[in-house]
Amino acid sequence: MKLGLCLTLCCASTLAAQAEPAVRDEKLWTLEGLRAGYCVRYLTSPKRADDRLKAGLTLLRAEQDSSLHPALRQVIHTQPEYAAWVPSTLCFYYTDAVRLGDRRVIEHNARNAQMLGVWTIGALEQGSGKRRDLVVDMYASRDRLRTAAATNLIQLENAETSFRAGTDTTGDEYRQKIGKTQLIWNGRAVGEKARMNGAMTESWLVHGARRVTWSAGFTLSPTWSRALVGSLRVEGKGDLADDLRTSPIRFVGPFYQGGGGQVRFAR
Repeated sequence: MKLGLCLTLCCASTLAAQAEPAVRDEKLWTLEGLRAGYCVRYLTSPKRADDRLKAGLTLLRAEQDSSLHPALRQVIHTQPEYAAWVPSTLCFYYTDAVRLGDRRVIEHNARNAQMLGVWTIGALEQGSGKRRDLVVDMYASRDRLRTAAATNLIQLENAETSFRAGTDTTGDEYRQKIGKTQLIWNGRAVGEKARMNGAMTESWLVHGARRVTWSAGFTLSPTWSRALVGSLRVEGKGDLADDLRTSPIRFVGPFYQGGGGQVRFAR
C-alpha cells in the first residue's frame, strides 16, 4: 500500500513538473507612484493581427473576449462584421519611478515622470486556450529606463512624450510620438473618483532582445479611477497609426491614478 502511494505521488509530481517548465530566469519590474495611466482600446483587422502573430498563439476574436470593454462590445453588437476583429490596447503609465530588480530608475528632476507604454493584441495559447496577449511593442520616454531594460534583455522603443495641463476652457493634453506616429489626446477626467478594489491582471508574451521570449504577468493596482471625455487624434504614418485609423472605434479610458503595478518576466 505504501509503495502504491509512493508511486502515485511520484507520478503526480513528475506530471506537474512536465506541465510547468522550470523558470530559468526571472525579472521583476515595479511601477512606483502611478501619476497617470490610461489605455486606448480598439479593434484590429484579423489580417493585420495575423501578420504579427507568433508561434504558439492564436488570435482572440472580439466576440470571444469575456473582458471586452462595453464600448467595444457595443460596436460588435451593432456592427457584427467586426465580431471577428481582434481586441487591442495601447496603454501608457506615467510613474514616479520604475524599479528593475534592485535598480530604481528615477530622473534627477523628480517632476519628470517615467512613462512605460505597452501595445498588445488579444491572443490565446495554443493547446491550453489560456489568454496570453501578444506584446507588439513596449515603450519608454526616458533613456535611463531603456538602458536599464536592455540589461534585462527587454527592448523598449523610444516614445517622446509631453503633457500640458488643462485650463477652465481647455482639457489636458497628452502627446506621444512613437516612430512616425504621433498621438494627441485632449480631454479631462469627469465624475467622482472611484476607489479601486483589487488589482487588474494580464498575461503577455514578450519578444525581447537577442531572440529571447518572455512570459510576462502584469498587475496594476491603482488607487482611483475616473471616466475620461475627450478626443484622440492620430497623425503620421506607420503600423500603429494604420492600426488605429482602420479601427471602427478608439475608446480612451478610464483614467487611473495612485498606487502602482508590477511586471514579472519569466523564461
